[in-house]
Amino acid sequence: MTEPQTQMNWEYGTLAAEVYELDKPVGRPFADVEYYTGLLADVRGPILEPATGTGRVLIPLLEAGHQVEGLDSSPQMLARCRQHCRDRGLDPVLREVDMTIYVRLAAYEAVIIPAGSIALLDGRKATLQALACFRDSLVPGGHLFVDIPVPRPAAAHEEMRYWPRGSYLWTLQTLHSEYDPVAGQTTRFLRYDKWQDGTLHTTELQMFRQQHWSSHEFEQLLAEAGFTGVCVTADYQGARASEPPDGVWTFHATTAQTR
Repeated sequence: MTEPQTQMNWEYGTLAAEVYELDKPVGRPFADVEYYTGLLADVRGPILEPATGTGRVLIPLLEAGHQVEGLDSSPQMLARCRQHCRDRGLDPVLREVDMTIYVRLAAYEAVIIPAGSIALLDGRKATLQALACFRDSLVPGGHLFVDIPVPRPAAAHEEMRYWPRGSYLWTLQTLHSEYDPVAGQTTRFLRYDKWQDGTLHTTELQMFRQQHWSSHEFEQLLAEAGFTGVCVTADYQGARASEPPDGVWTFHATTAQTR
């Protein structure tokens, strides 16, 4: 009997990427996909999606006729994105790079970050670095659309989740969760297991950190990074957020018309 393979990382590893696809498969309609497709309907120039992941949002935008480039720091997620694109006859520019360092000066009309991915950055400094990169990569008057999860206390206990497919079973458990009030961060230790016919095949431990921002705090970050015209919508509805939403804020901001 072979020993199960074990991995540990901060990024989305092999099992985390597999579970992400099982939970949020490319091609299935989700509220954020429909919302971002509507937001970008009038955008004619290039679009950048940092943290593009498996291409869940990027691919529908490409199929709608947009010019979209993606980047991600996880090679496993990008590999899946590339395969999905090949399967659909698409060949976008995809880069393995961190969003806090990537800049193409005045290259994009819009930058989008759905799914709260920017909250995975470690603290204020890293978030400001990313926002500065987005600002510099946008044309004058370019648009930034970014999702921020609404802060909420971590559950005392999170149920195990599972996904059966043929002879395989993937399971996901939160082993431990802790909140740092000074840093405004929650860190979860997530265990991904892949089973085949009842035998453990692979185990992966992910240290999943999420930065918490209030609406006011993130609006201040956008202003500090040089963005203007900030407005906020909630839970992928078109109206401005007038009260705390259930799940996510979407911030809309623009760069200055001249530099």
